Amino acid sequence: MKTFFFICIMLVQAVMARQVIVQGVVRSAEDHRPLEGVNVYLSRGAAGTTTNLDGRYALSVAARESVELVFSYVGYAEHYVHLNAAADTTLNVVLARKVLEGPIVHAEATQVQQAANVTTYSEIRKHDFLKRYTTQDVPQLLAELPSVSFYSEGGNGIGYNYLTVRGFDQRRVAVMINGVPQNDPEDHNVYWINFPDIGANIQSIQLQRGAGNAFYGPAAIGGSINIKTDHFSPTMKIRADWGRGTFNTEKQSLYFNSGLWRDHWLVYGRVSKMTSDGYRDRAWADFKSYFLGAAYYNHQSSLRLHFYGGPIRDGLVYNGLPKLVNNDRVLRRANWSYFGLDSTGKKVAYFAERRDDETESFNQPHVELLHQWKINDKWELDNTLFYINGYGYFDYDGSWGTGEYFRLTPQYGFDSTLTVPSDALVRAYVDNKQVGWTPRLTLKGVNGSVLIGAEWRMHRSEHWGRLQKGSGLPARAAGDQAQKYYAYKGGKDIFSLYYHQNYLWSPTITIQADMQAVYKKYRLYEEKYVGTGFEVPYLFINPRLGVNIVVDKNSRAYFSLYSTGREPRLKNLYDAAEASTPVSWGAVVPQFEQKSDGSYDYTRPLVKPETLNGLDFGYRLGGQWGQMSLNVYYMDFINEIIKKGGLDRFGQPRTGNAKRTLHYGVEWAGQWNILPELSLTGNMTLSRNILKDYTVYDKSGEARDLSGNTIAGFPDWMANARLTYVKGPYYLSLSGRFSGASFTDNFNTAENKTDAYAVFNLNGSYTVKKVIPSTDITLYIQVNNLFDRLYLAYGEGDAFFPAATRNMFAGVRFEFE
Repeated sequence: MKTFFFICIMLVQAVMARQVIVQGVVRSAEDHRPLEGVNVYLSRGAAGTTTNLDGRYALSVAARESVELVFSYVGYAEHYVHLNAAADTTLNVVLARKVLEGPIVHAEATQVQQAANVTTYSEIRKHDFLKRYTTQDVPQLLAELPSVSFYSEGGNGIGYNYLTVRGFDQRRVAVMINGVPQNDPEDHNVYWINFPDIGANIQSIQLQRGAGNAFYGPAAIGGSINIKTDHFSPTMKIRADWGRGTFNTEKQSLYFNSGLWRDHWLVYGRVSKMTSDGYRDRAWADFKSYFLGAAYYNHQSSLRLHFYGGPIRDGLVYNGLPKLVNNDRVLRRANWSYFGLDSTGKKVAYFAERRDDETESFNQPHVELLHQWKINDKWELDNTLFYINGYGYFDYDGSWGTGEYFRLTPQYGFDSTLTVPSDALVRAYVDNKQVGWTPRLTLKGVNGSVLIGAEWRMHRSEHWGRLQKGSGLPARAAGDQAQKYYAYKGGKDIFSLYYHQNYLWSPTITIQADMQAVYKKYRLYEEKYVGTGFEVPYLFINPRLGVNIVVDKNSRAYFSLYSTGREPRLKNLYDAAEASTPVSWGAVVPQFEQKSDGSYDYTRPLVKPETLNGLDFGYRLGGQWGQMSLNVYYMDFINEIIKKGGLDRFGQPRTGNAKRTLHYGVEWAGQWNILPELSLTGNMTLSRNILKDYTVYDKSGEARDLSGNTIAGFPDWMANARLTYVKGPYYLSLSGRFSGASFTDNFNTAENKTDAYAVFNLNGSYTVKKVIPSTDITLYIQVNNLFDRLYLAYGEGDAFFPAATRNMFAGVRFEFE
């Protein structure tokens, strides 16, 4: 902490110079009304601000120095102004709505605008992170925002990464890319590993915290993440990147943009390859990725086609390590399949190393067709069609199984029950297909706007598992021709209607009303061996009401009330992949009430859907000095599905309903424009996540009341700070992340807790303009865990995930325009 403040002071002293003020009003070209919430910033500087209620802004810049101001606002083309001010200057700007250069409006529907905001949100725009983006996944980029934490299974941020928001895991965070839902319909999770190098294509990321903030798509309990990919530019661009770093990490990428062709057409693309040995043993990664697109524009409409994804291969690393290895620089890099502690809990009694052949191979291509039609000045119609196909397998150790578990018994055609060898390898295969359509109609009027839309999605999946390898086993028991010991198909149908209205009650009060009705139906069918099959429908009505109040020209207050529901995962209803579990281990059966004849009543699932009711109250203040926000939230959760103790074979916690839980807290965020070249941003969260009414039962049926305990997985306090210096070709940014301790189980066991930590990262770059005709060259470096802190980022029970020690990544970028 002392080092951080020392660097702050030194940087302030280094850049002191005479400043002048550039101020003015930003208006819409359509009706000349002032635009509130326009982002105004230096393209090659650290300072930035937003316009107030009257569209006014004021920003300090260095006197007698050539600068470029950027004016950016959702739904409008970005505007650039070059100036060299010797004295205070007035600069009024008019922004035009253009289909060309503007992001697709359909994606905008999932993002909020400050002028009528009743939502607690934070936004990261391209100019904020482009200079420091190298290999980071989206969870790591978002970890600087209020109430967000993240961890990496492999330790170095490449591979499987996870985030939490307000004490909720990412299964309860709705994720959209260009308005297309990304959460797995059956599992609710978001597998960021399937979007390698997506950060290179991001135009903006908006995190809306709180429930019900997505009009459609996955249920937003903790919040929603709305990602817009880089929109097309009318100027031809080519960019090439190469970088290399610690843990044998390497990345190459090539980006191209055709520029506007015949006034209507553009094509765009990026191809990348990223490899790494990983921080933990055998946590290697080999990712290839692509993002290809074409677009057609005219004065009233736009049509965009996106095709993106990438085949991935990686070594499995999904289990944590005992806490006692954290301070051992060798053991904390281990990758064990399982371990056990001795009776004292202070020594490792046994463990098994992860095998080299435990790997994953997966591919998930996306196809999106986005159409926008501006019918007239009042009406707009948007349609999105998409298709997602994710398929692949992971191979993992199967030596723990028995012939009975893998169905290698006379009952299934074998002469005798076969013995499972020590080198047995299980292959689990999945093939997910999803198709969807999201139409939306918008009416804009003098007193606000009305949005009516729908969502239709159909998801189908195939799952199976078999022994892929095993010494001495016949071909029918192990290998490509082996019989499957489980196989089933799953499905989910989703249909929703939603209504959204912003109504200007008075010049200072805007009312926002949302209503969503969503119907979802699970289906499990064609289960081999057991023959279980069912359909389970769910219907949710999700309302939201909010008010935005103008306090004065530079500040606003808002509050919102919301309620939303979410269905359990398909696995919560029946874990068909574990149907072969022997009775002596604890049989895995459908989680439904049983009838008197022993059959299951599939209309009465034991796991209940979740219901969350909450409220947010917030205040935002901005000016020439920067901006600040303060938010208070209270979330009352009924039937939250939480950890109930124990892990499955993939290191994931077993879950069950808690009758009632509470999540509440205070969030603060601010930005200070110290100088045009120097800015400081920061945020802090103080929160509590409590089991209000929860009882668990052990195998003997004995009850244990956990009411009053803290919910595992999220600290009670956390904070972030970033100091950024930009001067001409130089860029330097120091960030700090501070986290309190957090329990790793809901029993609040003293030993099962991550300790508080502080970690710092450093980014720097140097750009040489036009060193080759029309070409810029940038040298960049990123240093993570600058002070080489040994800390545990996350844990599940007594298994913890260590973060990587100090590591770096450096590279060179060529940009031709």
